[in-house]
Amino acid sequence: MKKFVSVTIILILLCTSIFAACDSGSEKIRVATDATWPPFEYVDTDTNKIVGFDIDLFTAIAEEAGIEFEFVNVEWDPLLAGVAQGTYDAAISSITIREDRLADMSFSDPYFVARQIIVVKTDSDITGISGLVGKKVGVQTGTTGDIEASAVDGVNVTGYDEIGMAFVALLSSQIDAVVCDTPVASGYVSKYSNLKAVAEFPTIEEYGIAFPKSSDDLIEKINAALANVKADGVIDQLVQKWLVD
Repeated sequence: MKKFVSVTIILILLCTSIFAACDSGSEKIRVATDATWPPFEYVDTDTNKIVGFDIDLFTAIAEEAGIEFEFVNVEWDPLLAGVAQGTYDAAISSITIREDRLADMSFSDPYFVARQIIVVKTDSDITGISGLVGKKVGVQTGTTGDIEASAVDGVNVTGYDEIGMAFVALLSSQIDAVVCDTPVASGYVSKYSNLKAVAEFPTIEEYGIAFPKSSDDLIEKINAALANVKADGVIDQLVQKWLVD
């Protein structure tokens, strides 16, 4: 009888441990990011860790909301597809809130405003959007920069998997210009003295955290935490840390 009781207790404890582990694991969410977009998300070559404005921001939001999470580094197109299909619970990756994307996914409240800007070499004769006609223009495929540049008649758009590849092509004179988000452009212009930004597109880009459809509970938690983080001045601190020279 004692053996039976002991075995029963062991089984109960084992089951309790298993269920507790499963319950704990279910609380951790997977957050996708395309870590090729400095200073918002990129891999620090010294530490091999993903760092940047978005990374710090989501970490602060998750801490405020009491959410466990892990970042998953994934390329841009699979990232958007993965969010739409529910492969990832969320994504933060300088994602512009657009009507066409809202058909496939949901978004948090906006947390940052950017624009699309043209970057050229300092000896270029391109001074504005009309100057891109007949030129080779590099973009990251599937981004808003790609959409805006492709909408200009007569522009020869070349898409790259990573924005850094577009800038490498520009620096080696394989293309004539790059179109990308203003904070990213500023980083490259600051780094390379032979690059300059010349003109912005007449668009306003609002970044948001993306979610699969029917993520209302998680979005509500994230938005509440985002509001608190904003009120605490965290975003202003991150602007100073990552975007101000």
